[in-house]
Amino acid sequence: MGGAAVEAGRTLAMGQDEAVGSGRSSVDAPFGRALARLGKARSDIVGLTADLGKYTDILPFRDAFPDRFFNVGMAEQNLVAVAAGLARTGTVPFATTYGVFATRRAYDFIAIACAHSMVNVKIVAGLPGLTTGYGGTHQAIEDTGLMSLIPGLTVIDPCDATEIAAAVRAAAEHPGPVYMRLLRGKVPVVFEPEGFRFEIGKARLLREGGDVGIIATGFMTERALDAADRLAA
Repeated sequence: MGGAAVEAGRTLAMGQDEAVGSGRSSVDAPFGRALARLGKARSDIVGLTADLGKYTDILPFRDAFPDRFFNVGMAEQNLVAVAAGLARTGTVPFATTYGVFATRRAYDFIAIACAHSMVNVKIVAGLPGLTTGYGGTHQAIEDTGLMSLIPGLTVIDPCDATEIAAAVRAAAEHPGPVYMRLLRGKVPVVFEPEGFRFEIGKARLLREGGDVGIIATGFMTERALDAADRLAA
């Protein structure tokens, strides 16, 4: 982890921000803000959470559209099942929880109720990888591997606040189920929003070079760019 998190000898915890110590500008709750904007343009967007509204940044959507927001409690299997049911009524549900809970506790529901049935559910999962100080119970270290194994499920791993906002729109427009990892709180800005374009399934070349190839995804992209800067020196 970068900056203050490393100096303190610990990773980021549930209530902390990914941007702490990064030295980059940041956006507060880019997911919730983007979903609220999308909800204003589209009446079919609904939001759900498994009692983690505050910690998955979906509260801006809840506040804007309380009648289109549902908290199912600490029940991740129910979260996915309810979202799948709502999708069958013509809505586009965005369901939020932590990545580790979505995958370890609701994997079969995602595979069968969503992917096998090809329903239009978007699962947005916080605390990716080692971005929490709460230990193995909260660290989603195998979620991308598990989700990538499910036929018909699209996996999105955004890098920063800019890509999160763009990915929310892309996920809503994409037919079928989506699993999207989520950075929360004050999220760093790595890509400038102006002119930024996000395409599902497309890799982007961020820096030219001829000595070594570095491939990264999600929040590790920022760290890969920092590594490239150090290597260049």
